[in-house]
Amino acid sequence: MHLGLFSDDTCTTHVEDGDDIFETNMGYELPYGDETLISSRCMSCGETNNNGYLQTSESCANLYTFSGKCETRMSQDYPNESSCDYNEGIKNIREDGVIRTSSVRKSKAAAVAIGMFMTLSVLMGAYVFYLRTKLSRAQINLAASAAPLT
Repeated sequence: MHLGLFSDDTCTTHVEDGDDIFETNMGYELPYGDETLISSRCMSCGETNNNGYLQTSESCANLYTFSGKCETRMSQDYPNESSCDYNEGIKNIREDGVIRTSSVRKSKAAAVAIGMFMTLSVLMGAYVFYLRTKLSRAQINLAASAAPLT
């Protein structure tokens, strides 16, 4: 996980030379721009209790308890699947922080609606043009239609 510079408030448009821009404006390097925020070191979760038995450390037990889980493929009676959707969403984000949109589905209903609106717009435009040319050709002679006063 690296920090980066984005040009929008939703952090979806990654700035190409963000590290240099940050350093120019702030006067120091962007922290965690090149190295990761998360350590790759392993820590032991096993500790020996007073009776000499190996048990899970309290910090690891707390991490597991409060972590999001997707236990779909685990052989458990009641798997916890509360974070499966979140985990799938993470897979759609590139290393530079930009969200991948390769799984976009087309909607037939939207395509039909767009086609209908476009057709109606063209027909309405043609009808307006027809009425306008008809009005511009029409001449009204008010003097001829008025009856003479006697």
